[in-house]
Amino acid sequence: MKCMILGLAVALAVVGCGKQGGKSSEEATLDDLSRALAVMSMGGARRPANVSDLTNFPSLRGKMLPKPPAGKRLAIDQAHQVVVFVDQ
Repeated sequence: MKCMILGLAVALAVVGCGKQGGKSSEEATLDDLSRALAVMSMGGARRPANVSDLTNFPSLRGKMLPKPPAGKRLAIDQAHQVVVFVDQ
């Protein structure tokens, strides 16, 4: 249990270390969203039901979700636990 908490703390520090203060209108990447999903899943908390639930993650605050290509939407690939674009 201690290792899990320590791992979560390290992951949060690494994911958030590049964050600059102030508001940003920067767009999150699929990798950003997938890392947030992995850290949230490791924490033992409820897994996000959809991509919008990830926007409250500390390293994503102030970032916009990426705009999907035409005919696509953002989704969580449950099998691989990553954020991907899927057909609508």
